[in-house]
Amino acid sequence: MGNFKHTPQDFAEEMRDLELGIQKEADCRDFYLQSAEQVSDARVKELYRWLANAAALRIDALESARAAAASSQEWSAGMDEQIKATDAQAGESPTFDLTMGGKPGRAEVTTLRQAIELEKEIASIYFTAAQRSREPNIRAFYRYLGPVEESHKQLLESYFDGFMKLATKR
Repeated sequence: MGNFKHTPQDFAEEMRDLELGIQKEADCRDFYLQSAEQVSDARVKELYRWLANAAALRIDALESARAAAASSQEWSAGMDEQIKATDAQAGESPTFDLTMGGKPGRAEVTTLRQAIELEKEIASIYFTAAQRSREPNIRAFYRYLGPVEESHKQLLESYFDGFMKLATKR
């Protein structure tokens, strides 16, 4: 990879990115918990509960990474593997089944649109952090997180698209 000089300023910026990621994950978790109570469609409730659980697990892992880095003032090797193991604890994501349930209500459509935007935003934070990070361990960490959030956005879009098919069906 070549030599690079990782300065205390670099570390501080990377730590701020991590703290922003933790805050956005908490915002997502809170949104999904609240939205699960607002919607009536069981498929969307299940999806939001799964996403809230995945975010809660992620927050714990990110906070552990932050604490370890703050203590040692460096990023540990294998951070990306640790977060992958945490994400695996959430299990498989639910899939949208057109045959179960009915047409979407306003709450389903509105919250799905909002959720897609939230996931876009957090993916962008991680992609940007990966580009800015100079240290290889934290860069690999963010390079893992960005696509995961992008996959959450795509999952939400599949639900939204499924509902739009139902809404236009006569």
